[in-house]
Amino acid sequence: MKKVKFIAIVLLLAAVIGVAAGCGKTSDLNPDGLSNCLAVDSSVTYQTMTGWGASSAWWSQTVPAGSAAQQSLAETLYSENGLGLTIYRYNIGGGSAEMGAEQGINYVQERKAYSLFDSSKYDESMSLLDNFSDFTKYSIDKDINAVSFLQQCLKQPGSTVEKVVVFVNSPHYLLTANGKTHGTNEYDSNLPEENYEAFAAYVINCVRLLIANGIQVDTISPVNEPQHKWGGDGSTQEGCHYEPAEAAKVINTLYNAIEEYNASSTASLDVTISAVESGNYTSYDVKSRAVEYIYELSKYPCFTHLDGFSVHAYGEPMSNEARLSYVSRIANILPEGYVPQYDMTEVCHMEGGVDAGIDSAVYVAKMMDKDLQYLGARSWSWWIAVSDYDYNDGLVYWDYFFPSADDPDKTVSTEIKYVKRYYAMMQYSKYVQTGDTRVDLQWLNASSAYGDELSGTAFLRKDGTVTIVLVNDSTKNYPVNIAGGYTDMTIATTDANNDCAVTYDGAFKQSVVVGANSVTTIVLK
Repeated sequence: MKKVKFIAIVLLLAAVIGVAAGCGKTSDLNPDGLSNCLAVDSSVTYQTMTGWGASSAWWSQTVPAGSAAQQSLAETLYSENGLGLTIYRYNIGGGSAEMGAEQGINYVQERKAYSLFDSSKYDESMSLLDNFSDFTKYSIDKDINAVSFLQQCLKQPGSTVEKVVVFVNSPHYLLTANGKTHGTNEYDSNLPEENYEAFAAYVINCVRLLIANGIQVDTISPVNEPQHKWGGDGSTQEGCHYEPAEAAKVINTLYNAIEEYNASSTASLDVTISAVESGNYTSYDVKSRAVEYIYELSKYPCFTHLDGFSVHAYGEPMSNEARLSYVSRIANILPEGYVPQYDMTEVCHMEGGVDAGIDSAVYVAKMMDKDLQYLGARSWSWWIAVSDYDYNDGLVYWDYFFPSADDPDKTVSTEIKYVKRYYAMMQYSKYVQTGDTRVDLQWLNASSAYGDELSGTAFLRKDGTVTIVLVNDSTKNYPVNIAGGYTDMTIATTDANNDCAVTYDGAFKQSVVVGANSVTTIVLK
């Protein structure tokens, strides 16, 4: 009996010592049995990242060309010294800025768009198609500030722009059914089918013009949030509703027009088409109809040539299931062997006021985390980069103005107001590069809160560098033990007191504490 008791005591002591040392179940990824273990499995790979971006609509048109404000904003957003965004989203406007209230255009000032097509050169003796096919009728002067800002972002020292995407909210008003850049009634399809070819010519010539002015356009997105109503008295911006079959035909017509242009031109357009810039992707929302639009597109030959599926998220929930359901439903309609690619191209809170603090920052990072994990997004873009009004939609805020003859000497402000979500996005854009591949990240011997309140994604660079981005949306600090034989470690943090600040840079240390309400990037070599 004494021997049995002695053995029991030894075993109990061993168990206590094991718990005190933080030991737990061992595995190939966690051979030491570390508790609260964060382990990267680079043998399991997912999407390869193609960049981070934001939209230049409709604020860049107000930044005076050549001004100090232009230079400051460009550096803030698209340079190595700033946010380091790599995807620039330029809006091909429908010309609503030319129209007044007497024409039924009552958009708020910030949502009016200029056009590269010079309406003053429209020739009534020519057909609509011939007018929009005539390259001499296009001019960057019609949207000079927006074009000049893009040029500044491209040419500035340390530019990080890698990809230019042009997107269309509404066809030019001369192409629409009612001569306006929104429908007469809710859910009116405002582009007549007989004008599809002219619309394709319009988009192609806008792209040609940008290229001729030193801007290499990589991707065209001709349809934007087609399922929304975009019509009626409450319209506040340019937009065009399309039924799924209509949107598919518009996109296919543009694809064919590009193919025909390239076959007959000595300077072909090296561009791809992205579709369908679906408004909120959630499958449980019958209004979204996101899958219907992709299904109709799948009937056309252009489908296999698309540069991914573009989706939006405005005020979307944090639900993993909503994202997984969307991907699953898409998978059910794809041709055999087709490998889908997803781009999150617009995200916004959809709420008034400006949350400049850590709550918004953590929300944005959590959205990014979930879109990367459960949508498999290979790129991620916020909605507008710059805002000047009381709405929670800018990465930075700048008090721009519309110059007038009453005050031609007014000084343009260069003051930029930063909000925490700017730095939350920087936790990704500064450290996760184009070409990095998302790899598996596992929580081992950890409580259920790890991976929920504290979630994260990991990325592998070709040189072996591993980047982990962790989002803690709780009020608790979480201890983390990192498995792996790394030698160097850099940690950057955004929280209530830090703005993507390097909080550690030195030799690898296994134990890290991820602070409450924070976004933390860990770079391992």
